[in-house]
Amino acid sequence: MFDFRRSAGTLASAALFALVTAGSAGAQAKTQHAYLRISARDSTNVPIEGADFTVTRGLNTVVAQGTTDANGLGFAAFEVPDSLDLQVTMRKIGFARTDHFFEAGPRDTAVVMLVAARSAANSLNAVKITAKRDVDYTSYVVNADDIAASNQTLLDGFDVVKKMRPDMLTSHGGCNTGVQNVWVNGKRIIYPLPANTIAAQRARVGVPPRARFTYAAVSVLTDIAPEHIEEMTYKDCFDHSMAVVGSRDALFIVLKPGVVYQPGVGSYVDDTPVPAPTHP
Repeated sequence: MFDFRRSAGTLASAALFALVTAGSAGAQAKTQHAYLRISARDSTNVPIEGADFTVTRGLNTVVAQGTTDANGLGFAAFEVPDSLDLQVTMRKIGFARTDHFFEAGPRDTAVVMLVAARSAANSLNAVKITAKRDVDYTSYVVNADDIAASNQTLLDGFDVVKKMRPDMLTSHGGCNTGVQNVWVNGKRIIYPLPANTIAAQRARVGVPPRARFTYAAVSVLTDIAPEHIEEMTYKDCFDHSMAVVGSRDALFIVLKPGVVYQPGVGSYVDDTPVPAPTHP
């Protein structure tokens, strides 16, 4: 005789097993790993041993860390929910900080070659520091390390300026002009269009009362991701170090290697393939 109760119990158990299995498979799908292999060398192609590297997502979310071995090689594994842009940053005393953007999805293995320049000098020279230069530096310069260390919400380049270096908008020396011109990677950006309405309204939120800036500058800055910035330097109206039109009341932005800027598009990682160097 057919036992309906036993059959029902068996079907229920099978259904429960299927749900658990599906849930487990779904959890595994959400926590798949990607991998990074790096080769670190100096400008003369000598391997860099003992360099610390960090893999980050977005502005400062660390997903993996590691150290290069005697051959300048390093490996890291990290969880990725989907294909995305990541950044690896390498540091070692005696070498310049080195950044590289790459893309990795589930089960991908990215191979990155990092070339770091040695420090210009191995010894400390006599240093002369004036109070004005110190104030100018802390007010008018912000770099990638400063940005990554910030605990503020930074959505774009203009957020970096107004939240971290508001003196760039007021020219503490007494110019009352702020950022009028913007240069990106050595090129002056002359924006033909005003900032869009939303950007223009948001630009006035949280800025100092004496802030002065052009909305063309806002248009450029709001299109640059903070994690793409290597360094920003502001030159006020008293700075005559560059005899070039548009070089005063100007913000000079240097983007990280591999990042480009296009007016109307913004900053983005240039994923044009670069042939891997050959080693002897």
